[in-house]
Amino acid sequence: MSLDQRSYEEKRDFIRMPVECEISLVSAASGRQFTASGRNLSAGGVLFHTDEPLRPGDRLEMHIEAREPLVSVLDASIEVLRVEPGDDGRSCTAGCLITRLRTG
Repeated sequence: MSLDQRSYEEKRDFIRMPVECEISLVSAASGRQFTASGRNLSAGGVLFHTDEPLRPGDRLEMHIEAREPLVSVLDASIEVLRVEPGDDGRSCTAGCLITRLRTG
């Protein structure tokens, strides 16, 4: 199947992998620390659920120590691109762009 024949979801540059792990986050602006539950991860971004209020444009430092075979430890800088409010009115799901991977 050619790229033009694939649906929009399949035209992404990077494949998304579902992950179930805790993500440690730190706000680059305030230094505020909080956690989130990972939903999916790709080479270009991450989707997670959190009780922390976020807005598009927020910059965060992310640390993942997962039990997933493909992701053991990941440290990266990310930028929030979109935020979807949760059904409970206080949590949200955030889609973020990985802007920089950190090594060792």
